[in-house]
Amino acid sequence: MPQLAASGRPKLLLLGDSLTQIAFEGGGWASSLANRYQRRADVLNRGMSGYNSRWYIRYAEDNDVWNEPGNIVLITIFFGANDAALPDRDPAKHVPIPEYQENLEMLIDNATKSYPNAKILLISPPPVHREQRLAFQKERYGNKATGIAERTSEHASLYAAVCREVAKKKNVPCLDVFTAMLNDVDEGKHTDADDFGRYFHDGLHFSEIGHTFVYDEITKAIQTNFPNLEVRPCPITGQCNNSSSECDGIKNSGPYHDEINLNDWKKAFES
Repeated sequence: MPQLAASGRPKLLLLGDSLTQIAFEGGGWASSLANRYQRRADVLNRGMSGYNSRWYIRYAEDNDVWNEPGNIVLITIFFGANDAALPDRDPAKHVPIPEYQENLEMLIDNATKSYPNAKILLISPPPVHREQRLAFQKERYGNKATGIAERTSEHASLYAAVCREVAKKKNVPCLDVFTAMLNDVDEGKHTDADDFGRYFHDGLHFSEIGHTFVYDEITKAIQTNFPNLEVRPCPITGQCNNSSSECDGIKNSGPYHDEINLNDWKKAFES
């Protein structure tokens, strides 16, 4: 019996918290990734809003995240935004740094064991925009707002550093979103040193500009670390899904319309 096309189709598996889950909303980085890989691979979003790495490990065990059918070719692991919540301000989500490190290593080990042919991209937590977080707190809680941020960039930087260390230890690439966002400011592209707030709408979750930035950084990371999985757009139209686009490691799932001859259309499906 022939294998079903859906089960054999290449897939990108995205693991993370809300920064992954909501990335399928209009213009999010995951939806842009799905658009780039259309006709080649499906993007499976397994982000869980509000989760830290501790909770996600249990969720993955209970919900067959490590048993996805088909050909998983790339896995993104994007945690730390909730783990890095301050222990005295948001103890439910906070995960101590040593455990966070262990959890990242476990996630990488589980991914490697379950999908030995897949490439893995570890993504660090981003910085936190304090003023936006306080404004969001005031908007949501009104007079009950504490005026004290439950997350800070200083604390998140410690988790980003651990993420980089784990990537080095496990020999997987790390997309350091924390440093990339701050460097985008430092390199003089923007005059305000605090202007990384444009990447967020509430100091934590990405704005449209932030999603675009993360998407661009992910595609560059794929190009650098996994060139076989890079989708190269058509040099004329810039489209990533027409007959002049290319991806060495993932073939198109069917002939393009301009490759089908009117008088002998079956031939295009036989090659």
